[in-house]
Amino acid sequence: MKITDIRNKDYVSIDNTLFLAVISDDHEQDMVKCWLRYLRTENGMKKLTTQEASRFMTLNYPEFLFHSTYADNELHGVPLNKIDKVYSARTFPQILKTNINLDNKQADALDIINLFIQQNVEKNNIGITGSLLINAQSEQSDIDLLIYGREHFFKTRDIIRQLMKNGLVHPLDKDDWRKAYQRRDCSLDFESYLFHEKRKFNKFKYHKTKVDISMIPDRKQQVNDRHSYKKSGLMTIKAIISGDQYAFDNPARYYLDHEQIQEVVVYTATYVGQAKKNEKIEASGVVEVAGEKRRLVVGTSREATAEYIKLIK
Repeated sequence: MKITDIRNKDYVSIDNTLFLAVISDDHEQDMVKCWLRYLRTENGMKKLTTQEASRFMTLNYPEFLFHSTYADNELHGVPLNKIDKVYSARTFPQILKTNINLDNKQADALDIINLFIQQNVEKNNIGITGSLLINAQSEQSDIDLLIYGREHFFKTRDIIRQLMKNGLVHPLDKDDWRKAYQRRDCSLDFESYLFHEKRKFNKFKYHKTKVDISMIPDRKQQVNDRHSYKKSGLMTIKAIISGDQYAFDNPARYYLDHEQIQEVVVYTATYVGQAKKNEKIEASGVVEVAGEKRRLVVGTSREATAEYIKLIK
């Protein structure tokens, strides 16, 4: 396997003990850019917070810490020869179909996949990531679906909207949204968070399970940004969105009509799909500079404390 075969949202494992989520298609220094998410213990699989993962890697696996010159940030990175298994999010649904002893969560995931296929979503464009991918799911787990290709993703959002109308899947209720809000621990108040989320149509409920869908664009659809950025302090701006074609990418990008900042780049799922072209936003984040280019980054940590995007009504 080549390093370029490992895609964003796949998982890799080390010693069948550390399970790291791949966080980018663009790898650096021959390292797969990733972040530790699960640890196998004598009591089973443990999901780690960002802080727990950082501490654990620093103390026990410092060789897998590296400084990303692109992001000007400390990340986890694993060379190919240290990976014992790659868990491919794109091929996992086909593996799931061959399993005759499915638990409730796996059965729900397979039902949803088949429902999308019935609505003419190509099966090869559907993936699964998160706990299901590495068999770490519980009855409380969400289902994290991926749609490969920008046009397929936007088609799927329209399908979700229609499935909700037909009662085949259901919108989240306020308690579901409240739980999601508490997990995200974002810098918006709850009502603002709810307003922005409800119009994205990338979350729904099937039976008792919350389902999230995310997009993995085809490589030819991705932004080619090879600058090496340096951080340059905090900033809060107000601006009109001039381009939103990459609003659901990872990272998400919003092009701006602004004197100093050309774009907002988002590395946390909370603010993916947050705003549309011609809408006015307030955004707070970290300024990054590369030559004449200045961008505002939201999501310099998973929780993105004090970093946000919100509409100005």
